[in-house]
Amino acid sequence: MPDVIPELPLTLVQTLERRLVTATAVAASPFTGTEEVQDWGGEWWDYAIEMARTTGRDGRRLSAFLTALGGPRGRFLFRDPTIRQAGSTLAPQVAGGFQSGNQLITAGWPPFATPLFAGDFFSLGSGAETRLHQLTADVVTDEAGMARLAFVPRLRTPPEDGTPLEIAAPAVVLRLTAPVPTRIGRADTFLFTLAAREAL
Repeated sequence: MPDVIPELPLTLVQTLERRLVTATAVAASPFTGTEEVQDWGGEWWDYAIEMARTTGRDGRRLSAFLTALGGPRGRFLFRDPTIRQAGSTLAPQVAGGFQSGNQLITAGWPPFATPLFAGDFFSLGSGAETRLHQLTADVVTDEAGMARLAFVPRLRTPPEDGTPLEIAAPAVVLRLTAPVPTRIGRADTFLFTLAAREAL
């Protein structure tokens, strides 16, 4: 049975902060001041999400959604509204198995085109295996509609040949880093601010 992940209601997002975190350590020499960077290879997304003010039953429903996650125990699917490409009909897929790193050969694009640009996002996988990636270079296709994508973060596991890329509404699986308090104001209004990181 596929892993079903609850999805955070998009209409309630007011502002958000997104950052790519890398597992690196910097050590400075106390004698020369030179720095040595150690890259451990880990990369993931961190989010700070402020929900819009809600009232009454809508606020209680959102409170129930966040409470049901159980703090860091639960995971939820987040379709970042700032990276959507509404109306996109692109249907690319992975071309070839056993790919790794931060480049991916893909097919199914329009030939001789630049369908996506550096800074655009896509996601791979489904359920708990959904991973979000940001392009670091424009996507330029050849006569067969194939293209090599360059992106961050790097692939954690090799995707299967033919795996579709989600372009219209890319998603990421997040885990709360702490329980979310319910702030209740006058006139039965609710405010929520949550901090979360990619659930790996």
